[in-house]
Amino acid sequence: MITLNSVSGGKTSSYLAKHYPADYNLFSLVRIEDVRCAPQDKKLVQLVSDKIGMEFIATAESDKTLKVVLDLEQVIGSEIKWLTGKTFEQIIKDKSGYLPNQMTRFCTTEMKIRPIAEFCRNELKEIVLTRLGIRYDEEHRVNYDNTDFKFHNGFSDNGRNKWITEKYRELEYPLVDNKIEHYQIYKWAMSTNIDFPKDSNCVGCFHKPVQQLRKNFDDEPLKMQWFKEQEYKNRKWKKEMKFSDIEKIGLQQDFIFGTGSGCNSGGCTD
Repeated sequence: MITLNSVSGGKTSSYLAKHYPADYNLFSLVRIEDVRCAPQDKKLVQLVSDKIGMEFIATAESDKTLKVVLDLEQVIGSEIKWLTGKTFEQIIKDKSGYLPNQMTRFCTTEMKIRPIAEFCRNELKEIVLTRLGIRYDEEHRVNYDNTDFKFHNGFSDNGRNKWITEKYRELEYPLVDNKIEHYQIYKWAMSTNIDFPKDSNCVGCFHKPVQQLRKNFDDEPLKMQWFKEQEYKNRKWKKEMKFSDIEKIGLQQDFIFGTGSGCNSGGCTD
């Protein structure tokens, strides 16, 4: 069975790629179309464009994530294949302007999982063994049943989309099986020359605590502005409050920042 490591650009998935070599290392890039959020480093923009085979404008994640994935290839001595699907704006438009949230996280499905699932189905053409970067100290996130995906399967006579659900992967959690915890991964990450982002995944992910989102308004103001601007006509990312209100609150000094999104999907894994 073909083995596949899911790489996110965070410390944990990078540790996975380094210590558990696979046939393929895959990274799904989340893209946005806002030129205000474009990386200042034009060489980086060109490198990413070359990796995905199309024009790259910006990402909803930290630009450091892009550099991590590029640098990680040198550390693991193996290629990381970049995949990408529709832009964030496109998937919101497809949902008639509705935003993903904790209950309907179609952003993960469309921008992280679909590109990998379609690569497995259309390019590899067989069920693969996918390894996810979930640690032993977060074992509650393990889900061995998340192996199927709904693929587009043409159109009906009246022009409507047709879908088919197929199994495309088996799942493996090597870090859980080998009892690898946060401190071991942190120690390894500090031994590399990779400059990991302080906060992984999309900077405005609705799974992040409110205080982390508030901190990200300071650290990633242009990207957080993009997230804030998507909230219109009473649509919002988080149930408890809008991003325009999060921006105004004070920082809690004793909050531990950079703890990740807290999402259990495994699709945007650290």
